[in-house]
Amino acid sequence: MENQEQTIDDLLTAVYGYMKDLHRNRRTFSRYRSKWQKLKVFMRDNTIKYYSIDVENAYLTSVLGNFNYTNLHQKEKELVNGIKALTEFQNTGRLRLAGIRKHPPKEFEGEIGCIITDFIAHRENTLKLSENTIKNYFFYMYPFYSHLNSIGIRQACDIKTTDILSYIEQMDPNTQALKHVALNTIKIFFRYLNEHSILSVDYSKIIPKDNYSIQPKLPSTFTDEEIDSLLKAVDRGNPKGKRDYAILLLATKLGLRTSDICELKFANINWQSNVITINQKKTGKMLELPLLPEIGNAIINYLKHGRPVSLESHCFLQIRSPYNRIQTSDLGNLVQKYICLAGINCSNRKHGPHALRHSFASSLLKAKASLPVISEALGHKNLNSSMFYLRIDITSLRECALEVPSIPSSFYEQKGGYFHE
Repeated sequence: MENQEQTIDDLLTAVYGYMKDLHRNRRTFSRYRSKWQKLKVFMRDNTIKYYSIDVENAYLTSVLGNFNYTNLHQKEKELVNGIKALTEFQNTGRLRLAGIRKHPPKEFEGEIGCIITDFIAHRENTLKLSENTIKNYFFYMYPFYSHLNSIGIRQACDIKTTDILSYIEQMDPNTQALKHVALNTIKIFFRYLNEHSILSVDYSKIIPKDNYSIQPKLPSTFTDEEIDSLLKAVDRGNPKGKRDYAILLLATKLGLRTSDICELKFANINWQSNVITINQKKTGKMLELPLLPEIGNAIINYLKHGRPVSLESHCFLQIRSPYNRIQTSDLGNLVQKYICLAGINCSNRKHGPHALRHSFASSLLKAKASLPVISEALGHKNLNSSMFYLRIDITSLRECALEVPSIPSSFYEQKGGYFHE
């Protein structure tokens, strides 16, 4: 949705129409209308014609002062959420009427905040980064940004070596993988500042090496019996169960990644040809998979008897209003829930959605599928990615073992042998 000059009346008209299309109840209308009408009064009293994020900030400051979201009371947090939802709708055309956040929203403000935002945008445009990678940049840069704010650093030119090292010292030593990525992100950030003449000093050189190395581990998998138990644990008698069953079938029977399940749209399903065609979010490679009868029937059952009424083009929606498309975190919680209900022992095994993809690869290996076939089914760009899964084929590895020949006693009796005096 283009964010051009928009009066508060025009914006609210569009929001109310959107909420009506989503069949929001009268109570929700009333709760948010009261907050937005107070904003409207504020704009009228201050002769502000057009709404923008600057108006959002001015209004919230007038009501709450220079607030810390974490320290707000419940009603105050609801006000912040409601006003920010309005701004988000203006910018994106979507409306998320969220509940109370446990943590303040991650926002980069001030000079340093703008520089970090520009840095991430530069990385995105230069490297054509995926949405998840961009989110990771925000995730790892925000704690460092908050640290600088907490010690009174407002401008990039005020950053000193001690400020950077003090942040690194406070990082949790028990999260080596997260620390490794965070240090690398900060190193890239300071290299960017130097290369773009924002800082004359290249602080990337003072970021210490943590000597962390990713240790290759065998993929976690579930047996065919465990997958059957997982699917049987789903109660398909309610809308959520119908949705979850179809999702689990896509993960276990086709090996789809979590991101691709979340992004699946009606346009990706060709019912006449019985195929699913997607442009994989991770690799950008087109992938065509068979629409198995079991999966097709499950999706139809969900669409007819479980999916909320919505204009959303994505297949799978969240259970609660406003019925946005499901997120990767939803799938993670979903898989763990049914693993628990199925009574599957996950000790020493990962139990997220990707383990279901590994299990799919394992089932192909057991069926003696060739490596190119497995690579094509998983949608990998090259065979090297698929070879990662060969390590879980323990049965075939055992067949490769050679029998060790017995050693004649004469070997030990020769000069220099074990029994030689």
